[in-house]
Amino acid sequence: MNEWTFAAEVKSWWDAAFLAHPSWHLDRCEVERRVEGSQKRSDLSVLGGGLVRLAGELRLPDHAVASAWHPQNLTGAVDKALNVGARWCFTSDGTELLLIDTERVGPPQARVAQTFELPAFTSREALDSPGLLGRARGAWTQVIESLAPVVTGQVVPSGLPTDEAFINSLRALVGMPVAAIREDLDRTRRADAEFEQAMVTWMVEEQGWTHGPSHWDEEVQWTALLAAYVFVTRLMFYQALRQAHPALSPLGLAPGVTAPVARMTLQACFSEAQRLSGDYETVFAWDRASDYALHADAAVPGWRRVMDHLAAFDLANVGYDLTGKLFERLIDPHERYRWGQHYTQPDVVDLMLSIAIPDGSGKVLDPATGGGTFLVRAYERKRQLRPDSSHQERLSELYGLEVSAFAANLATVNLAVRDLTFQQNYPRVALHSFFQVRPHDLVMKLPGGPDGLPEAVEIGLVDAVVCNPPYVRLHALGPERVREAEWVLAHPAGSVPVPGHLPGAANYHMYFWFHAAQFLKKDGRLVLITSGEWLDSDYGAALQEWLLGNFTIELVVESLAEPWFSDARVGTVVLAATRCDDAAVRSANQVRFVLLRSPLRSLYGDATDELDQMRRVDRVRDLMASVPGSTGETSDFDWSSITQSELQRLGTEPVAEPVAS
Repeated sequence: MNEWTFAAEVKSWWDAAFLAHPSWHLDRCEVERRVEGSQKRSDLSVLGGGLVRLAGELRLPDHAVASAWHPQNLTGAVDKALNVGARWCFTSDGTELLLIDTERVGPPQARVAQTFELPAFTSREALDSPGLLGRARGAWTQVIESLAPVVTGQVVPSGLPTDEAFINSLRALVGMPVAAIREDLDRTRRADAEFEQAMVTWMVEEQGWTHGPSHWDEEVQWTALLAAYVFVTRLMFYQALRQAHPALSPLGLAPGVTAPVARMTLQACFSEAQRLSGDYETVFAWDRASDYALHADAAVPGWRRVMDHLAAFDLANVGYDLTGKLFERLIDPHERYRWGQHYTQPDVVDLMLSIAIPDGSGKVLDPATGGGTFLVRAYERKRQLRPDSSHQERLSELYGLEVSAFAANLATVNLAVRDLTFQQNYPRVALHSFFQVRPHDLVMKLPGGPDGLPEAVEIGLVDAVVCNPPYVRLHALGPERVREAEWVLAHPAGSVPVPGHLPGAANYHMYFWFHAAQFLKKDGRLVLITSGEWLDSDYGAALQEWLLGNFTIELVVESLAEPWFSDARVGTVVLAATRCDDAAVRSANQVRFVLLRSPLRSLYGDATDELDQMRRVDRVRDLMASVPGSTGETSDFDWSSITQSELQRLGTEPVAEPVAS
């Protein structure tokens, strides 16, 4: 089946729906409807009352420019709709449909009003399957049922948030340079042994990957992805900086320039940003990732499109959770699941930070930073609750460690963008494995130290560790990661005792608890979100006993109402505990288990501004921390409460969780 025949199938499905619903006042659907005086033809047109109500561009997933979000497809759909006087149009790659309002102002991406998911498939041959075609018919019929009241003027959709439009369209655009980089790197390393060895050195020594000659295809793909992702975050930050400081040269590449010319042009832009600001060396350093991103002439047109796209958005104001969304959307979901990387929803992040730093003061460490959501929200909490503190003071209290160069770069950029003044602006996000770092180790050097020398940075002891550690079985990790994790049990980095070993079934996240405790001050807090499996598993007994013996456990929170990982296939739990060396205090401590029946957003309510958001979150925190009696329930949550000594007496078995009635 090709695109024309699939369009004919959609026409037949929609025509049947129009006959079944005469109240829609839609007459028929046409394939490639000709318009007098124009060569432009929409793939599908919906007519009603003699007018074109909806015009659409339809691709299949294996088309050379398939993405519904690609500017070429969006612009084509808008132009053709305007040509026939239609307000509404759509683009689709067969697996997703974007409804576009041509009356909206701004670039085509900003005109997307609604999105619809359709059955997933990867090639046109898959449509020969009766099963897939049947599912497609049901989905496309549901789409027109939703679109009919819109295109006939009965309903106007609210529109897609700017963040969503920006990220989805950026992902589509980055795919073009990624493909060119991958092909060029593979061709070059096969022809040049020195180039290939340099790639191996970069992958193993700088990225911490395990290289195997039989895995070159996968490694080249990941190198291309990483180079593109790191480079695009640098372009994003430069564009955001330029929007705040128009004296910087505009980003852009002339048509037809080669990769060497493109490298010189963009290196000059990055150097200018460092020179004029006296800052941002850590962001704009030209490294191997940048070289790989612009190694191929074929990648240059793709980067030109990316820069045009970035110029169309106010990047400094696209939303505080942009980091997490970028991390979530740009990295393939299958790979995130494989390595236990899950983006944590901002509502639960705010709750965790409310517990970790109640008044906004104190040093915070996130040892698995990802895209930086915890650190960005911690920065915002400090800004709202401690308004007299400076940007530099807030940054100096936030520390992140991350093994992914792309994620570390995202976190760095999105902390720096909190204040784009030309002054010292150095987030403390280091590219290190957490298990290779001890509290007083040197983790990075920052420009602008005393006497003009670089400032050596150590994490030291912190007031809180807040984290979403990777959730993955140890056997899925390489031997180096396993050795690192086991080393921290045999050689603890601080004064908190740890188990000598864990059962073989133990999950990787367990080791984060034990090592994180070594970074805490005497009354420091651990607030982690993890899989809830350890609460009732054999391997989790060691963690339970350790927590009871070294901490006061304040809250254990789960939710029946919403997932807190955007795409995790596991149940999650938030646990908050404070380091405590006093056995009597630990024994008397009341542990509260809370099971939410309502989403956190509904508990918070609609905030008027960031400070109001913090206060609303704090009220929910206080409500959970003060629930009376041993058990109880409301329409929003159930709870149970038990002393820590009683938990210990029960042999570290967790108290029975509230049972939903």
